[in-house]
Amino acid sequence: METVDIVVYGGTVAGVAAAAKAAGNLKGIRDKKIALIIPDPVDHNGNGVCLGGLATVGGQNYFDQRNWSRDGLPDVHPAQGTYAWWSDNGKHQFYGVKNLADTMKQDLAKYGSMISYYYGYDITGIGWANGKITSVDLKQIKRDATTGVVVWENTTATVKGTVFIDPSESGRLTRLSNFGGTVGRYDFPARFLDASEKSNPGQGRQQVATLMFKVTGVDTSVTEINVDATEPNTMRKVFTVPDASAEYKTADGNGGKYAYKNNTTIINFNNKYGPQGFALKPFNMAQDGENSAEWWVNMLLLFNVDGRANNRDKGTSIFPADMRSDYKTVDDAWVAGRKMLENPEFLSAMRCFPGFQSAKLVMDSDGKPAVGKILYLRETIHAAQSSSARANGTENSNYGLHAMDCWDAGASSSEKTDKRNYKKRIGLNYYYSDINGYKFEDLKDANGNYIWFNEVGDKVRGDVGIKRDSPKNPVYVPYDAIATNFVKNLLIPGYAVSASSLAWAEIRVLPNQCVLGDAAGVAAAYAIKNGKDPLSLSQTDITNIQTLLKNSNALLEK
Repeated sequence: METVDIVVYGGTVAGVAAAAKAAGNLKGIRDKKIALIIPDPVDHNGNGVCLGGLATVGGQNYFDQRNWSRDGLPDVHPAQGTYAWWSDNGKHQFYGVKNLADTMKQDLAKYGSMISYYYGYDITGIGWANGKITSVDLKQIKRDATTGVVVWENTTATVKGTVFIDPSESGRLTRLSNFGGTVGRYDFPARFLDASEKSNPGQGRQQVATLMFKVTGVDTSVTEINVDATEPNTMRKVFTVPDASAEYKTADGNGGKYAYKNNTTIINFNNKYGPQGFALKPFNMAQDGENSAEWWVNMLLLFNVDGRANNRDKGTSIFPADMRSDYKTVDDAWVAGRKMLENPEFLSAMRCFPGFQSAKLVMDSDGKPAVGKILYLRETIHAAQSSSARANGTENSNYGLHAMDCWDAGASSSEKTDKRNYKKRIGLNYYYSDINGYKFEDLKDANGNYIWFNEVGDKVRGDVGIKRDSPKNPVYVPYDAIATNFVKNLLIPGYAVSASSLAWAEIRVLPNQCVLGDAAGVAAAYAIKNGKDPLSLSQTDITNIQTLLKNSNALLEK
């Protein structure tokens, strides 16, 4: 058994940021220790690509970022702090997954034995007393080479801690700790939900997942009809070098949008396999490192996946008893997704996208398609502020970050809805309202035509008027979003953050996750140094944390 001050559950970008900020703020204080648990099927000795979660292990080598344009002022990216450091080192928005993982490892290595690592371990249980987590029981995991399912191994460990942080994508630690929240879009107004979603907080549909995969043989010289242009038949380049200092070529999230909407082979594939939970979408992709011939591709959607559910938990209390009957576990979806990549119909449809005519799948050492070691989950759980108030239509009342905080965010601290968060702000989050759909039917309009990006969001939530540039301004994220009323000593900067589902559609991207991780790490270290629980921090304490964040290059002002 190891005893530490802070336990961080999740090797995600938020998790690494939290561990680094916590260590930096405790450095020099004798005997302070942090444990970082990486619950992904990675090398147990930390070799290869192990840190970064979705951003590296999952193959998403693409920071979805959006600069904020202000009248008379230079554009700024609101995610500063750790994200600014990583993106500068990674040639801004794009990177090779190993390069970023290695950078993260080097960032943490400077703290030496202050941080201990549990690579490829997951939680089997927690210790609990007086409204606090006291320890986590761990067991090693690996992906079975034959079945593709992640299974338990024999090695176990227990880690005791004072403050716990859950920056994971699954929200597993939060869910096991007196969880009083909701799943997916359960908090939407009832008129936008299926009948099956309305009565149980665990039945809300979660945003569609993706299995990242690698290709080679991409033709980067191609153009396509720009379906978003005001003039008909306007052409655009699909692949660009977006920054003069980088050698990375990339395609944005609308790559192949014209083909997606008009190519018969792609449409037939989606019509056939969409009802089975698979669909091809307009792609975003980037080279896996400067001048690399290999590309990570975000194209294959996997619908009806419960990000909480793992096969290794079946038959235990950890497996979600309220999992939807039409949903797959994460394991089953990953296996099915990789199998789909070998389907000749998939390959034919993929090659109908511009630049893919001669593309080939990259194979791993076992002769299988090279894919992310974990799924790209877009949504799992949301920590509510009151368990008794969980209901449809509570997106602007029962979460630390409301839907309208994002949708009606002001250009300054003195205007619009999110000004209520200013006093307790711990960072700025900013992106588009990025809803990729909750079920296959979301990809079609009323006439059966395929739609994408803001068109999908507008269909899913026709009441808020989702446009290409929605929302307009960054949102102040309050401390209440990363603290939970149900656990005194837990901070939640990951997918379990206390944000409504619609707010999450904006803040879920990696740069925003870094902002939340920075705040949680600083807050956890502050709580340790001052002998307080994160839930009991006063406004004075939060003001002190804001000062510490500003001193570490966080952006807290608009």
